[in-house]
Amino acid sequence: MSYTEKWYQEKFLLSWDAANKKLDTSIKKGFYTAREMNFGLGVSTRIFGLFTFGKKSPVKAIRHELRPQFSVSYKPDMNRRFWYSTQVDTFGTIRRNSVYQRGVFGAFGEGKFGGISFGIDNNLQMKVRNRKDTSADAMKKVTLIDGFSITSSYNFLQDSFQLAPFNINMRTNLFDKISISANAIVVPYLTNDRGEFIDKLVWNRKISLGKMTSGSIALQSQFKGGDKSEKLPNTNPVLNQVNPYTGMPLDEYQQEAAYIRNNPGEFANFNIPWSISLSYALNYSRIPNGLGTGYKGYVTQNVTWSGTLNLTPKWQIGVNGSYNITDKQLGMISMYLTREMHCWQMSINLSPVGKSRFFTITINPKSGLLRDLRINRTRYFYDL
Repeated sequence: MSYTEKWYQEKFLLSWDAANKKLDTSIKKGFYTAREMNFGLGVSTRIFGLFTFGKKSPVKAIRHELRPQFSVSYKPDMNRRFWYSTQVDTFGTIRRNSVYQRGVFGAFGEGKFGGISFGIDNNLQMKVRNRKDTSADAMKKVTLIDGFSITSSYNFLQDSFQLAPFNINMRTNLFDKISISANAIVVPYLTNDRGEFIDKLVWNRKISLGKMTSGSIALQSQFKGGDKSEKLPNTNPVLNQVNPYTGMPLDEYQQEAAYIRNNPGEFANFNIPWSISLSYALNYSRIPNGLGTGYKGYVTQNVTWSGTLNLTPKWQIGVNGSYNITDKQLGMISMYLTREMHCWQMSINLSPVGKSRFFTITINPKSGLLRDLRINRTRYFYDL
């Protein structure tokens, strides 16, 4: 059983102005709360399979690990009153919105859930001869697939679209240098002439999981000096951490990654004398075509980079930047300077270019338990 409560400082309302044919917004300030409860029971297990090769083969064995999971849960509808329907364009498109959708922690979903959730994860490893070791039994493990999972759920209390979209995630590592992660959301329903989903499963007509509505592929590589066991802070959201009901990345992971990305000086590792990180991301989403007649695919590509350098054992500088390949536009570039002060740490973050510029000066304890105890000075500058 779980109970979650969120506090908000505003309500955000959308309404359609028929006279001027536009979407109006209004904000109501105040103190508001919303809560959610879940009751559930789940089981999981691990199944192993092993395939061995001959003595003369450079590959000794391949091991496959299967991790199925199954759960039964019930969630009452405690947030329907915060959701409403409104027209959003001149084509008469109606959408459901929440008055808390602009909240920092997002809005709770509407509707009750009473059903099952299920999924399966895979791990594939290979044991090969280690050419760097001349002994007869020298072997090393090579991970082919860190994880390949498919998850979904079935809601018995829903009158239509009872089977939820399939969430497909994959992650692996090439040559211990390039991290690759990918995910996709596949809706298992047929569409009408306007591209809208109807309550008919796609495999009633053909063998298919359904139509992909969003997906992404990310590649990342890091080069660093010093002790190879030291790790850099992860500034990219973890793609495989998704909500099994919505398919969207969990808010806390997005927020943590965004905070580290915007305040890298607070997470500096002085045991790494220098580092360079490069990443590439390709994202696909299925969006309305703007004519009210259907949907189209939209693809974006981004490249990000970062680097750090220790000036002294106590001083470190760094730079972060990004480039939008699709729009051919340079993203926000930020720099930081960090000073280690034994149990405390001072960081100065600066973004001097772009439409949104800022600088922050922060002094905080290095302990993770006391990180929220800080002295902070922040200023933002915008180009309107």
